[in-house]
Amino acid sequence: MLGQVLPAEAFGFLLVLMRLTPLVMLMPVLGDQSIPQRVRVSLAFILSLIIYAVHSGTLPSMPETMFGLVTLFVQELLIGSMLALTARILLSATHTAGTVIAFQTGLAAAQSFDPAQGSQSVIVASFVSLTAITMIVVTDLHHLMIQGFAYSYIKFPVGLAIPYEDFAALIVRYVADSFALGFQLAAPFIVYSLIFNLSLGLVARMIQGFQVFFIGLPMNLFIGFVMMMLLIGPMMSLFLERFQQHLLSYLG
Repeated sequence: MLGQVLPAEAFGFLLVLMRLTPLVMLMPVLGDQSIPQRVRVSLAFILSLIIYAVHSGTLPSMPETMFGLVTLFVQELLIGSMLALTARILLSATHTAGTVIAFQTGLAAAQSFDPAQGSQSVIVASFVSLTAITMIVVTDLHHLMIQGFAYSYIKFPVGLAIPYEDFAALIVRYVADSFALGFQLAAPFIVYSLIFNLSLGLVARMIQGFQVFFIGLPMNLFIGFVMMMLLIGPMMSLFLERFQQHLLSYLG
């Protein structure tokens, strides 16, 4: 009897682990490169145990063939990857906004490591991304990510065919929404840059010999920092609102 129960329990746990693994590899906050791999692996193991205890009764029985077993594991891995990837794509809106802001305020040359992207990026984009990650943790939205994965077994039951066309359309839509949100966050800086540069151009045309770059560059940097100080709060509020709406869509 025990020899039959243990393989079935191990199979069910591995199914849950396959879907939960992308959570700690791709999801914002939990999947950042700055978090040690041992911590992420331990978190995936613990969350899998908890979610398996909740959904063990809805999981299918172990297939009799190796092909069926591998197919189920691959399907679960793909579903988890798609769910985590959509959240990661939406977080990239902060990186897009920070990059646009950096180019408009003359800070594009300053670069640092961005843990959300796992690569070098402009320092303003890194700052905006880190601020967004901090606000996600402060507002407990990372708990909503875990809850969304737990509820995904209701929306995407194990063993059913994967809706590839729906997932493809979802990814395309979220990529478009991410870029749109990034430009919405940076919209005040785009308007400011347009007005500022047009004003400098008019001054240069009216006053011959005026040192445009010598005067304009320090002013651009100063005004850019002031605008960041005044607008970072509304920017994060808008981002958190959109991010929460996305996470709530997990719950159906």
